[in-house]
Parts: sequence; structure tokens; C-alpha cells
Amino acid sequence: MNLRKLFQLAVFMLSASLCAVPGFAAEEPVSGAPGSQTDAKAVLTKMCDFLAQAKQFSVSIHAGYDVLQETGEKIEFGELRKLTLVRPDRIRVDVERSDGETGLVLFDGQEITVFSPKDKAFARAAKPGDVDHAIFYLLNDLQLRLPLAMMFVTRLPSEMERRVRSVEVVEQDTIMDVPCTHLAARTDEVDFQVWIPSQGDPLPRRVVITYKKAMGQPQFRANLSDWNLSPNPPEDFFVFTPPEGVQRIPFLAELEVAKPDVKKVKKGGKQ
Repeated sequence: MNLRKLFQLAVFMLSASLCAVPGFAAEEPVSGAPGSQTDAKAVLTKMCDFLAQAKQFSVSIHAGYDVLQETGEKIEFGELRKLTLVRPDRIRVDVERSDGETGLVLFDGQEITVFSPKDKAFARAAKPGDVDHAIFYLLNDLQLRLPLAMMFVTRLPSEMERRVRSVEVVEQDTIMDVPCTHLAARTDEVDFQVWIPSQGDPLPRRVVITYKKAMGQPQFRANLSDWNLSPNPPEDFFVFTPPEGVQRIPFLAELEVAKPDVKKVKKGGKQ
């Protein structure tokens, strides 16, 4: 089995890239023509504070991402994800890729599980703690790349402060499901755009990330809809019971850690 394929399902699950702005007070969103950086920072900060303080929510994420081909051509692939988060220690992401393949990423406060029904396999790692620790463990220790992950951690405001170098209002967009303030921001690694409602709860409606240092500058695009601030899922919603015939396999990062020293094996004459 190609172990790497299994964890491609988790690649676009949750953005290690959407992160960062100074800590200004959250003010009412601006309206009218594009404004100053101060106006843009206030809008972005309000969104970050709101997401970081939400006790629970669910959201549907219809995402597309570029894959650079050997010819230099960029081809878009897509996913539909349903994310449900209950703080402090529950998160579930159900994913369906554009080719029909499905997958699951789950954290129940004790363990992280990634499941591929097509491959009849799952990986699991013990990581007691809260959602923030689980997400950073996925990113740093298990070495999974998870766009939009920072939107779902309580550290979002401080991550914004640390990473964003500039942000500005592009326009007031009237063709989304609700009127939105369209922001464009820059970090050292990526440029990103985000559409935030001009009134009501500042729950983002669209995100576009450009990986400007990657070959071909590919983009990740996501439309966020069906926000629910009181999903109240049952406790067993975050419990994974392996179906019959499904095998457990290690995460790739765990395989790398466990890999033997080839030179020592040869020198000892035994395997």
C-alpha cells in the first residue's frame, strides 16, 4: 500500500499559511470605499478574535487547489469538507475529494485518527490535550500540511500578529451571500485574501492563498458556508470505531523516526 496516498486526504483538511496581524482593538467593520491599513487590520482582527473565542462551530468548506505538472501547467483539484469543532478538545473533518474518494480526520481529546475508507486503513497517534495542541502536533510532528488550520486554533490572533506584514481593504463586495469586506494581506511565505461579512458575525466566506515561494506560485481557494455556532453534536460523533477489515498503519513521520540506521545494520551483519 502507498502510505503517502492515505495521508493526502489530510493535506487540505484543516492553513498553516493563513496566519498574522498586530494586536489592535476589534472595531466595527469598515464600509464604503477601500480604506487604510488600520481599517483592514480592524476587520481582520475582529474575525480572528471571533473565531478564537467561539466555543463550537461547524462549517462546510468547498476547496480547490493547484497541482503543478511536470510541463509547468497548473491543474485544479477539489474537495468538499465538513468541519465540526467543539472546544476545548474535539474536532472532526469529513472530506470528499473531486474524484469521489472520502476520508476522515478526527481528534477526541486523547487520540488523532486519519481514516481512508478506500484503502481500508487508518493511522492513529496518542496526543491528549486540546484542539490547538492536536493541530500543531499534526503540523509539526506528523508533518502534515493542513491549509486553513490556523483559522481553527485559539492562537489565531497571535499568529496573525506574528506573521502578517501588510493588509489592506480591496473593496466592499456585494455579490457574496452577504455583503463582505474583501481584504488582501501579505506574509513572508504567502499572500492571502479573505472575504469577511461587513455586518453581523465576522465568519469568513472565502479565502484565497497564494504560495508565492513555491514553484509556479500555486493557489488554494476555499468557499466557506453553512456556518453553525451551535451544532451540539453527540459525544459519539468524535469516536472512531474501525470497520471490519480495516487495518491500522503508522503515520509516515512515525516510520521515519523508527527507520533503522542502515550503516549499523550492515556492520552488525544482521537485520
